Amino acid sequence: MNVVDLMSKLLLKVTPDAPLRHVNQLLHLYKVNGLVVAEGDKPVGVVTYSDLFRAFLPSYKEVQQDREKFLEPKTIDEQMRQVLNMPVKTVMTRELITVPPDMSAIEAGAMMNAHKVKQLPVVEDGKLIGIVSHFDITWALIMRACKLF
Repeated sequence: MNVVDLMSKLLLKVTPDAPLRHVNQLLHLYKVNGLVVAEGDKPVGVVTYSDLFRAFLPSYKEVQQDREKFLEPKTIDEQMRQVLNMPVKTVMTRELITVPPDMSAIEAGAMMNAHKVKQLPVVEDGKLIGIVSHFDITWALIMRACKLF
């Protein structure tokens, strides 16, 4: 079983200049954890809910230094407005890990574990052709195991 057999061909992608507001809407609408950031068909990064989480919230040190300020609704609202208008390129992960379509699902899953990611863009000849997630691989392995009993 190879990545090409499991990958989603529904390519949810955004440009590096897309506002995080748009990213948040797509993540929620399609109930996915992340999107590929691409320039045309060339993937240049990924953006996930974790990236949004880190952008929305101040550091623990900042909160400890001025707790009252950061817990004030006005401050929270202003922070959210600023973050939602930021371009994706300010928070995206640029160290993109991709896989070819002919890679085995087991190897792709092991790569996800090694790099602590939940999905991998599938690239062929430098062009984004799909995305495979840890859910896709787990589901396929469970279904295969069920056939053995």
